[in-house]
Amino acid sequence: MPTAKDIMNPNPESCTLYTSIQTIMQQFAQNDIDYLLVLDEDQRLQGIITESDLIEQQANLHVPTAIAIFDMVIPLGEEKFEKEIKRLTALTAEGLMSQDVKTVAPDTPLHDLATLMSEQHIHHLPVVSGDSVEGVVSKHDVIRALANC
Repeated sequence: MPTAKDIMNPNPESCTLYTSIQTIMQQFAQNDIDYLLVLDEDQRLQGIITESDLIEQQANLHVPTAIAIFDMVIPLGEEKFEKEIKRLTALTAEGLMSQDVKTVAPDTPLHDLATLMSEQHIHHLPVVSGDSVEGVVSKHDVIRALANC
C-alpha cells in the first residue's frame, strides 16, 4: 500500500508570512498552482493559501445579522464578520492564510489520506516530519495512486 511519501510532491510551492497578496496571485497564475504553503523563516509550516482563499478575498462582505428582542439588539455572527474583515483587508500571506492546517506523516497509508480528504473536505495535505515539511499530497496524487493500485 502506498504512503504519503510515495505519492507526495516533494517540492511544494511556498511563500513567506510576509509575501504580498499581489505576489501570491502572480505566483498562482504564473506557476498554474492551486495552493501555497506559508512557511516562517525557519521553513516551518505556518499555514496554507488556496485558490478559494484568493477568490473569497474578492467576494462581497456579508454584514452580520442581528435580532431585536424588546429593546435589545443581539448581533449574530460577529466572529465570522471579523474574520471576513481580516480576509478582505489582508495585505500579506499572514493575513489571508488558513492556520488550522491538517498535516500527515510521511508513512500515512493511501486509504487514510483518502479518508481524511473526504471527511474533512481537504484538497492538499502537507506531509510533515517533526518541524520539517517533506512535501504535499493533493487530491490528484491520491486519485492517481488509487488508479494504480
